[in-house]
Amino acid sequence: MADPVVTVRPGTPADVPAFRALGEAVVPPTYGPVDAAYAQRMLDEWWVPEVFETSLARNPHLVAEVDGEVVALANLGRLSQSYRDFPHVTGDREVMWKLYVHPDHHGRGIGSRLLADVEAMVEGDELWLEVVDGNDQAFDFYRARGFEEVERVTDGEWPDDVWLRKRLDEQLRTSAR
Repeated sequence: MADPVVTVRPGTPADVPAFRALGEAVVPPTYGPVDAAYAQRMLDEWWVPEVFETSLARNPHLVAEVDGEVVALANLGRLSQSYRDFPHVTGDREVMWKLYVHPDHHGRGIGSRLLADVEAMVEGDELWLEVVDGNDQAFDFYRARGFEEVERVTDGEWPDDVWLRKRLDEQLRTSAR
């Protein structure tokens, strides 16, 4: 049987309940083994309607659907427009804040497709993202796609945030648009 058709479209406020459901499916198995309290913090602070509504108003979101169901989410935004503070960072950067694929849909190229779409949206020549130390699956995915570790932020309470950066080739991105 062929894989179902995946449709990518812009996210809208009507998707917020589906985003939360995706978070509940993705966050515990991804971050629970790293730090269960951190996984719960993520759901409580970053996967809530108010945060998504603010983010949707500021940043482009991409949704992947299969048979009308949201199975993946990616978004892009400037660090300066985040609702979080990043005192260790100087200057501004374009950040992919989320790229999550429902576990039932891993291995179908959905994450790679969304990443390519996000890269095509970047205005500058670099794309940044954060990975939680211990999320080896994400590290492997991003390294295989040209990202390199640049910074590690430790607060002593939660797992380290590891900032990865990919330098983008403008010519390749222009041809992908």
